Amino acid sequence: MIKRRKKHAPDEPDMILERLRQVPFFSMYRDDTATIRKISDMCARRSYRKGKYIIREKEFGDELYIIYSGEIDIVKKTLQHEEYTVTNMCADECALYVGEMALIDNDRRSASVLAKTDCECLVISRDNFLAFGDENPRVGLAITREIARQLVMNLRKSNSDIITLFSALVEEISTNG
Repeated sequence: MIKRRKKHAPDEPDMILERLRQVPFFSMYRDDTATIRKISDMCARRSYRKGKYIIREKEFGDELYIIYSGEIDIVKKTLQHEEYTVTNMCADECALYVGEMALIDNDRRSASVLAKTDCECLVISRDNFLAFGDENPRVGLAITREIARQLVMNLRKSNSDIITLFSALVEEISTNG
């Protein structure tokens, strides 16, 4: 059973529904208001002050974060444990979400997410997502497939990047060796 979350302010529901419609793995239901409302019912609302971590690399996590407003930095640590910013993203520019892998598996976070400005997030826990899928199997399966498709696209890009880096390294060694 989905744990019902605190209701949003009366002037916000339409804006929240619109934001959810923009998330790629919910967008197939953008014209299905009843389904988008059910997805909204899974969401908790959380605020993060500028400079606070939303997600910490290497910690276990079980929540997806949809950045409703604000700007975030994706941060990784080097082998020497020094942080560096991988990218910066703003919720005003596109539908932002982080932590989608936590809806699928129970593993450590692969990066940190830092609030660069004050941020408002819509949060979906794995337990609520699984309960939603049990109550709405067709919708849950379609969303899970779309999350998997996006993860596969990311994996393919990572594989391509690794091959490019490896080729550049081999060429560098060949040229200087």
